[in-house]
Amino acid sequence: MKTLKILDWPEQRFYSETHPFHKWKTHFRENGISVKYYNHHLDKELRESDYLIIHSRYFDKGKNIYNQLRQDQIYLINYLTEIRRTTAKLIWFDAADSTGSSDFSLIPYVDVFLKKQVLKDLNYYINPTANSDLRIWLNESDSQKANYPFQACPADQLNKIRLGWNIGLKDYRYFGYKLSRLSNYLSYGLYPLRFSKATDERNLDLTFRGTIHKEKNGMNKVMQQRNTTLKFLGQLNMNVAIGSPVSKLKYWDELRNSKLSVSPYGWGEICYRDFESFIAGALLVKPSMDHLITYPDVYKPFETYIPVSWDMKDLPEVLEYLNANYTYYKQIAQNGQEMYRKAVSDADSFVSTILKAIA
Repeated sequence: MKTLKILDWPEQRFYSETHPFHKWKTHFRENGISVKYYNHHLDKELRESDYLIIHSRYFDKGKNIYNQLRQDQIYLINYLTEIRRTTAKLIWFDAADSTGSSDFSLIPYVDVFLKKQVLKDLNYYINPTANSDLRIWLNESDSQKANYPFQACPADQLNKIRLGWNIGLKDYRYFGYKLSRLSNYLSYGLYPLRFSKATDERNLDLTFRGTIHKEKNGMNKVMQQRNTTLKFLGQLNMNVAIGSPVSKLKYWDELRNSKLSVSPYGWGEICYRDFESFIAGALLVKPSMDHLITYPDVYKPFETYIPVSWDMKDLPEVLEYLNANYTYYKQIAQNGQEMYRKAVSDADSFVSTILKAIA
């Protein structure tokens, strides 16, 4: 029996991106892999493992010791170098939200560099220009400097970049913020994920709650798609639920009663709203995802979602057309939901994907 150890987020963090390892722990064991979890980088039991996955957000920003470790690159590199000596395969899980990465300075010190989503064009990682943004969709031809530049991946390290798993495999059963980690231990048999049929009667044409973000230190570019969406929705001749954020329960109620769901990019291309839309049975409308690969891959243009341009200028026209022809296009909502339903039930696929990635 081989050991796969995971250095997860600190215990005081509530979200659990390693949920599928908990969910399918038995399936890993059936494939000869014992999965164990740790919450302190100096735990002696982290050593002498066959595989060690380090969640990058263990060393995330914040006013605590973990932020100090992230800022002290020498310490972090020394730590990775030392623990690599006692580990057969050291894996860095770059949990950044986008296809870009700020962690390429660490790639020489690990054996595998996992990402939630990877660019199809890997050359972007090794040959950045002055205006190559960490978030590729923010590139502008007239821009002289990227808002969020990144350090290039050394060309001889490019082969270490592997596709891991995305946030679609988190637990979308609702237990509340501070109880989300508890969900790792709650059976899906007793507490199933509840899907709403895309064919259900829907009283809303669309729902999109939120407020426009003001410009601050270039952050407006990251929020640009969201702001554009909010501006357009107020001009549509449709029954749209917009305005300030509401409670999670009301949010789910509105989404389950909506025909359409718009999910612009945020800090990254893949958003919680994507999978919430599949669960709710709403037709997902989203900026094109053709530039990346991800797992689970539920982004099939005009099959599981409707793509729009990165600048979102075509959004009003697309939404009005989809709403007028919803009877025809709701089949795409059904397709997306069914593909996602299969993905979150496919233990064999997840286990084989991970074992292939870290091999």
